[in-house]
Amino acid sequence: MANTPRFLDKLVNMTSMHDLELMEYSLLKTIEEFIHPHQLLILRFDRNGQPTYRASLKKGQYEIVWEDIHVPDEINTAVEIVSTTKRPFSRHVDHDKMLTVWHVLQPKGQEVFLVTQTKSRLNNLDTHMVNGLLGVYRNFYAVLSESQRDGLTGLPNRKTFEETINKIYFEHSLPTEDVVINRRVQLGEDDKCYWLGMADIDYFKRINDTWGHLYGDEVLLLISQLMQSHFRANDYLFRYGGEEFVIILCAPDLDHARRAFERFRVAVQEYRFPQVGQITMSIGSIKMDPHIFTTTLLDYADKALYYAKNNGRNQVSFYDELLQHGLLEEQKIVTGEIELF
Repeated sequence: MANTPRFLDKLVNMTSMHDLELMEYSLLKTIEEFIHPHQLLILRFDRNGQPTYRASLKKGQYEIVWEDIHVPDEINTAVEIVSTTKRPFSRHVDHDKMLTVWHVLQPKGQEVFLVTQTKSRLNNLDTHMVNGLLGVYRNFYAVLSESQRDGLTGLPNRKTFEETINKIYFEHSLPTEDVVINRRVQLGEDDKCYWLGMADIDYFKRINDTWGHLYGDEVLLLISQLMQSHFRANDYLFRYGGEEFVIILCAPDLDHARRAFERFRVAVQEYRFPQVGQITMSIGSIKMDPHIFTTTLLDYADKALYYAKNNGRNQVSFYDELLQHGLLEEQKIVTGEIELF
């Protein structure tokens, strides 16, 4: 195979990634280079079969979309077949287009597919190459997920939090080539704001002391599932430690952020947890600013959370509002002789 050295270089590059998003891009870039498809997509569907994510690569342009995803009927039909068989499925969609759908992964609550459109049916060598790449991708995805996700809830862990902050505000680059990842959501670029929320289960120690750690773990797992069902795919959710979770919410303004956090808080309040019954959560939030250190943002969100905890619990508090109403005092943070605020 004349392209073997180049293929091996691409394989090494893909497995050098320590970011799942970049590894996904590297996978698509390698497939694009070797089979030259008309269309190349990765699609994710939730447990109800609704599309929640689309990554596409065409002529070097890489785009990620989380909302308003339209999937053509011919792709939906092929996805349903592949979801059942877990085997690639091909069909002609035009006289010069061959659609092929491949099963990639089935992480918690999701199913992931690769979609290619080529001029004709792939030959055995190309098919074997794509299958091999997907196999390597699955194996390395499992390794990365194990190190980057909480073992109980499956949410990203504290280790990946700062990497995610960098992903939001700064462009990624691969070791051997530059890539700009266009993350498109409903919000326009001028309206795109992020809100950092720290959410803590009220009286969690009492749950462990009364019913035991097994029920405490079940509560944590159910809370994480409620989070995933009440926030969108383009929001970032983390188990930060113990009974504490961090949410990075994409919302255009304070009112939208408040509604999103309140919707989740009420969902927890109204849920009946096995044996334990009713549980509530307190949330402290701050609007994110790329010019403020991440540790400072966390400190501000924590102060808002602390206020909520000490003023009735089961509520959402925003740091800036607390400052505005004189309920918190802004503290100057000084490093050496440089005054940051």
